Amino acid sequence: MFAARLLTRAAVARPAVSFMAVRSFTAPSAPLMQDILKDLYIKELKGYKPTPDAKGADASSQVKEFKVPVAPATPAIDASADLAAWEQANVEIVDAVSEEAVEEEEEEEEEEEEEAHH
Repeated sequence: MFAARLLTRAAVARPAVSFMAVRSFTAPSAPLMQDILKDLYIKELKGYKPTPDAKGADASSQVKEFKVPVAPATPAIDASADLAAWEQANVEIVDAVSEEAVEEEEEEEEEEEEEAHH
């Protein structure tokens, strides 16, 4: 009896397939989602009519005429007066070196030269 119940359940659970199942695809006639922005953009592009430019009038307003710059004037210099003032100026020597310091330095250099020759 238990075996008979299993057979009947198996037969009920799986019906006999007498035809071949075929899956078919159909293309929808209208798109499911419309892109409103894309359609509006394409519509505006098709409706755009560029205005012709007046080439002569537009170019002349954008370009300035070239003018050579004015040469600078040479400065007026009285070199002889400046030279005479410089020659007459008193020269002050700061931190003057005494003659003794110069002589000592010369002696040291002579000694170094003599040691180098030996």
